[in-house]
Amino acid sequence: MITTTARRHAAGLLTVVVFLATAFFLAPLLLGPSGLDDLPRAFAAYWSSGGADLPPDLQHLVDRQFRYHLVRVVIAVPLLAVLVTLAVRYRRYQLLTGALSLAAAVLLIASVQGVVSPFGTLLPVLASGPFGADLVAALAQIRDQLENGPASPTLNVMLDEYVRWHLVKAVLVGLLAAVLIGLSVVAWRRHRLAGLLTAVPAAAALVVLVANVTTAADPIPPFLLLLEGSW
Repeated sequence: MITTTARRHAAGLLTVVVFLATAFFLAPLLLGPSGLDDLPRAFAAYWSSGGADLPPDLQHLVDRQFRYHLVRVVIAVPLLAVLVTLAVRYRRYQLLTGALSLAAAVLLIASVQGVVSPFGTLLPVLASGPFGADLVAALAQIRDQLENGPASPTLNVMLDEYVRWHLVKAVLVGLLAAVLIGLSVVAWRRHRLAGLLTAVPAAAALVVLVANVTTAADPIPPFLLLLEGSW
């Protein structure tokens, strides 16, 4: 039986969850316009330079991506903590709070990726178009270097960012998979259905882990797919 004090405590935690979830999606907007419309031009200038250092226009976009994802990390950490607290303390609602905790963990992983590799988060945006003449030429040259070599310093930076993005995801998803497997074992001992329900996202996490490790080990084929608009 849930006491009045427990209900008030749960209501307070739920209020915090709603506030943090809203802030997660709205707070980054306070950073101002994304400026992503300038990305094709800025990237084309970067590619034509042939060097490893980002020009000011592209560096500005990368810095904004870093701040955007950092804000989300700062919000997602306490959001996940509150949801886990709800899942542990109130077993009656464990399925719902557990699912929300998993969603928060996924959002946190994506946000940490953006902090560690902000340039990497721009690559799929770049590949999604629209393509001006300069960008079309740059992408064609990138494909040629990837397939035939040699890679320019500019392309090496892009590949490093791409690999870093996937390595970070592999590490974090691996930790998530380990937690989910542990929870699945514990849940199985108590209730087989609960164990199976936990095993499904654990298996999915393992699939994602393998995919990201494979990509990091051999990044050129998936990077080519990325340039063709597939992420």
